[in-house]
Amino acid sequence: MKLDIKGVKEHMNNNIIKNLKYFDSVTSTNELALEMKSENIQEGDVIIGGEQTKGRGRLKRNWHSPQYLGLWFSIIVRPSKDLDRIPLLTLIGALSVHKAIKNMGIKTDLKWPNDILYNNKKVCGVLSQFRSDGKEIDRVVVGIGLNVNQKEFPKELKDTSISLRMIMEKIIKKEKLLAEILDNFSDFYQLFQNSEYDEIINSWKIEMSMLNKQITINTANGNKMKGKVVDISNKGELIIEKLNKERQKFIAGDVSIDKNSIRF
Repeated sequence: MKLDIKGVKEHMNNNIIKNLKYFDSVTSTNELALEMKSENIQEGDVIIGGEQTKGRGRLKRNWHSPQYLGLWFSIIVRPSKDLDRIPLLTLIGALSVHKAIKNMGIKTDLKWPNDILYNNKKVCGVLSQFRSDGKEIDRVVVGIGLNVNQKEFPKELKDTSISLRMIMEKIIKKEKLLAEILDNFSDFYQLFQNSEYDEIINSWKIEMSMLNKQITINTANGNKMKGKVVDISNKGELIIEKLNKERQKFIAGDVSIDKNSIRF
C-alpha cells in the first residue's frame, strides 16, 4: 500500500525533520537527494520513494526496493562542524531504525558500520554520501532501506534478507514506523550537533553483538585482516586488536564474524 505522508506527519514529533518529499518511483533516493539544487533543500528534508529502480547499498551493491513494500528514504543534513565525524551519521541512521524496531518487540543486531540483522539476515541497510561545493560539504545524505512488508525475496536474496512482516507474521503499518524512525534520528542528530559523540557510540555498542568477538575485515583496497573487536572510536571507527595485541582503526570495511565466536 502506498505510504500516506499525512499519516506519517501526524505521528511525528521532532524539531529537525519537517519536510517530507514523496516520489512514487525513483532510481535512488540518495541519488535524487544529492542531485537537488542547494537552494531547493534544507536541513531535515526527507526524500522518500515508493520504489527504487536502482537502489544502492555499500560497495555499489544493489538494494532490492519493490514498490510500496518497504521504507526507502534519504535524510538530508548539513553539519557545519566536526566534519571528520560525518561517518557517525551512518551509525545514527542505523541506531534510529534499530530503536524503532526494538519498540516493536523485535530483537535485532547492529552490524558495523551500517546493517541491521535479524537471525543473521539483513532487514535494513544504511548508506551515507555527501556532496561538496568547492572546499565545503554542502550536504550529507543518510539513505535508509528497510524491508517492511515483503512476503518473499528473489532467489539470490532469500537466504540473506528478511522483512519485518516475515518476522512478525503480519502486515506492518509503515506510517507510524517511519515517523518513529525520523523522531529517533532527530534525537540522535541533536546529540551529534551538541558534540555528544560518546553517547552515540555507547548506544551503538550496547546493541552490537560483535564487540569482543573475532572477525575478519575486508577493506576497500582489497586487504584482509583478522582480529578481535575491542571498541568503536568517537569518530565511528572500528577498533581491532590483532594477535600481536597491536590495535588498528578502520573507518570502513566489510566485516564477517567468526562462526566459532558468535551465533546470532
